[in-house]
Amino acid sequence: MAELAIRVPSVEAMFDAWSAEPLAQRPLSDEARERIVDEWTRTRKHATGKPTLTLRLPEPERREGLEGKIAAAVHHDMEAMAVDARRRWIRRSLRPRESRIGIALFFVALTVGALIDLDGGDSFLGQIFVVMAWVALWAPAYRVITAASFRLARKYFAELAEAEVRIDWD
Repeated sequence: MAELAIRVPSVEAMFDAWSAEPLAQRPLSDEARERIVDEWTRTRKHATGKPTLTLRLPEPERREGLEGKIAAAVHHDMEAMAVDARRRWIRRSLRPRESRIGIALFFVALTVGALIDLDGGDSFLGQIFVVMAWVALWAPAYRVITAASFRLARKYFAELAEAEVRIDWD
């Protein structure tokens, strides 16, 4: 049996703050998901069975029935991520408007920079447009790298979807 434990600062910090779904179906926050998968990646090397995930939450947030809802949400999120990572990873990373705008700005800024430096010189203004082009790609690059990371972790999501989830109240 492989056991992994994660300390969560609050129930609220564990879930996507913008989701309107019921708690049992609410997606995990990106940080919570990444911490769980990172811990499983480290623990998995010595694992001999299905994982047991222990979430340590603050005692003042304890309510009746909350443990079951949190466990259901973790299972739901990991199952959804296993499917997304296998089937929709590249589309998910390029779909956001921010990515399309960033890629378009990249090409526009590079073209403007090249036109300014058409005479073969490296002018300050031309270099500003080159830097702007690379900055425009930061967010889209982050999305693609994150999506590729999730694609590589797809079997971890599937394994964690089968994990026993325990809640410890500190």
